[in-house]
Amino acid sequence: MINLLKQFVIAQRRAEAFATEQHLQLNNQTTINLIEYLVQQLEQYSNWRDQGVKSLLSFVILQTAYRHYVFADRLLNHCQKPEHAETFEEENLLPTLKQLAETLRFYDSIHIQSPIPENHLPSVQDLTNRLFAMLAVNFPSQLKDLEAHWAGSMTTLQKFARDEAPYEPVFSSTHRQFLGAVDKTQCIFAQTGKYWGADKWHDNLTFEQNVQRFAEGFFRFMTVSKKEKLKGYALRMPAYYSDTVDQLAQTVARFLTALNDIDPVHSDCLQQDIEADGWKMSWAGEPFFLTAFGTCYPLKHPRNPYGFDYTYFFFQPDFVLRHHPGLTDGKEQQSRERILQNFTRNEMAYSNQGKEKEVERFIRPMLAEEPAVRWWQYL
Repeated sequence: MINLLKQFVIAQRRAEAFATEQHLQLNNQTTINLIEYLVQQLEQYSNWRDQGVKSLLSFVILQTAYRHYVFADRLLNHCQKPEHAETFEEENLLPTLKQLAETLRFYDSIHIQSPIPENHLPSVQDLTNRLFAMLAVNFPSQLKDLEAHWAGSMTTLQKFARDEAPYEPVFSSTHRQFLGAVDKTQCIFAQTGKYWGADKWHDNLTFEQNVQRFAEGFFRFMTVSKKEKLKGYALRMPAYYSDTVDQLAQTVARFLTALNDIDPVHSDCLQQDIEADGWKMSWAGEPFFLTAFGTCYPLKHPRNPYGFDYTYFFFQPDFVLRHHPGLTDGKEQQSRERILQNFTRNEMAYSNQGKEKEVERFIRPMLAEEPAVRWWQYL
């Protein structure tokens, strides 16, 4: 029997490689359009046996799964067993496709507001796993020669390809470069995370205008991550914003001030006593942790941007961290010790002594034993 978990992961990569090479990548809106086309064809002709329809179906499932960092669920282990035949039968394909379009419409409609919108729509994680299971159960031959099937539907797929110029989180240059840093980090949890990258920083815009553009993407990230369990949002800025540790401290203060100025819930967190126990930076009603990487640090420093000539900010909302398996059920201290040990083994030691508060770890000093960098003095 086919190992569908592994096949789902590999097939996503194949779909992305094919889409990139042929300029057939989808975004949420073009995916919705393609699903509507499929639904129309099926409701009009009721023809799941048509090869073109099955090719479009597999492409929609796998491209959408790739764009949303979908992991293979355990249901793929048992979906082909007879006792689960009814759950994954062919007649469930159409309503599940419609559900996928509905979730994507919600994601595509996100704009900054208060509070962060939530609903009971199923996640892309859940829907694409179920759709892939139905594909495997009902049309197993479709999982062979995927590229040949897609090539046969090229004319139709070209009509739904996205415009590659506008920002798309997982196709952004920030995201692609950040993944290179993830591959190199000594953090034991990093490589299993789902991440988005912010849009490009534009030098022809003011600092505050760039923060506004960041905020729009960050709000979308937080809304989507509540369903899809995304782990972090990366922002790439020019290298000169972190030429020195002091410059990086000024940049953090300026950035958080600009972000706070456009907070949809009007938080006064930056007017509070930042050095007080339990202080949190928050935006849109959600506390978050910031990890700042700078070009001022040498290669063997834990906050060096892994050789890339950029300043990087990495944002993790608390609701993400609260659900991380390594930081729950009393495991936090043990996990933090393991991470520190791993960095130390690789000659990238840091120290939390005198930096017990979160605010004291947004930036790291040049030397591990040095006191915390008090970036908030520049507010």
